Amino acid sequence: MDWNKTKTIFIIVFSILNVFLFSLYLNRYNDASKVQVPSDTPIEERLLLDNIKFPKLESLVQEASYVSGNVHLFSEEELNKLSNQTIEMKNGSELVSIFNKPLPITEENSLEKLVHDNVLKGDSYGLWKIDEENNSAILFQKVNSRLVYYNPNAMLIVHWNDEKEIIQYNQTILDNLEDYNESKNLLPYMQAIKVLYSRGLLKPDSTVKEIKLGYSTLAQVTETQVFAPTWHVLVELSDKTSEEYFVNAVEGRIIEIPKETEQLEVE
Repeated sequence: MDWNKTKTIFIIVFSILNVFLFSLYLNRYNDASKVQVPSDTPIEERLLLDNIKFPKLESLVQEASYVSGNVHLFSEEELNKLSNQTIEMKNGSELVSIFNKPLPITEENSLEKLVHDNVLKGDSYGLWKIDEENNSAILFQKVNSRLVYYNPNAMLIVHWNDEKEIIQYNQTILDNLEDYNESKNLLPYMQAIKVLYSRGLLKPDSTVKEIKLGYSTLAQVTETQVFAPTWHVLVELSDKTSEEYFVNAVEGRIIEIPKETEQLEVE
């Protein structure tokens, strides 16, 4: 028996077998990669497959009304009630106020308390975001205890110095905020998440950090504005950066809200 010839035949056979097995593996891998999650798979399962974490909230509001309001025009009588402030009024609807003596932010006198005590209708605002880098905070007006998102006529921007003393604020406010019509059934918060996921806006390995109901501007007719119930969804990506989305809580539309804070900044 020619051993060298036999050994060569074995090597060739095993090489062919390896090629066959590798080809079989590739075919199975490609077939598996083409498998798609059925469209009727519950959204919770789809999120888990993409390692998207989300909160499980038990009690969220199920009904809410549209809301209407009017742009507030400041009066001289109102301005005279403000002490320790040098005030400039723009177009009758915006205040730029500088404190003659800055107000220290402390544990006892928090930012929110100082706003409540020193700004007209200060209790009408809720804190939205603090910008430590620029020593400023954005507060939005509230209606039905919910925030009105990024409406330039319902916003307060507070500025402080490096000693943590409030030195200035810019203010607009809406009047006569009230329910516009009968209550509407709201989309569940998981439906809002599903809308974002179906549009590819929720990326794998991300985390839905917060879901809150507020209002966004639906329409503006002269000085009257109408606001729609809106889900705000805050998402943390795998690199720890954040993205935020707004979904109309009645219609299920994704809303692009201009971040119009610049026009209230110091010129």
